[in-house]
Amino acid sequence: MSLLEKLLSKTQSANTTPAETVRKVLVRVYLDTAGHVTDVTIRKSCGDPELDARAQREIAAMRFPSKSRGAKTSHNWHDLAYTIHT
Repeated sequence: MSLLEKLLSKTQSANTTPAETVRKVLVRVYLDTAGHVTDVTIRKSCGDPELDARAQREIAAMRFPSKSRGAKTSHNWHDLAYTIHT
């Protein structure tokens, strides 16, 4: 599990009710040097275009810790599995 997935899992509720359905969308996220999401692309759909779009909107609104390598900052693509509770 990547660091980004660990941080994301902390923001999502782990509690689901029996009537709830859980879907996963595999996405690729591009972060700028400040940890802001600048691009989100779907790598593997959950099968529902509306839920895929919802996942893109939710991830685009997130902020992650900034990352730096030594004195240089880095922009990075990150792959992650985003869980949607419906």
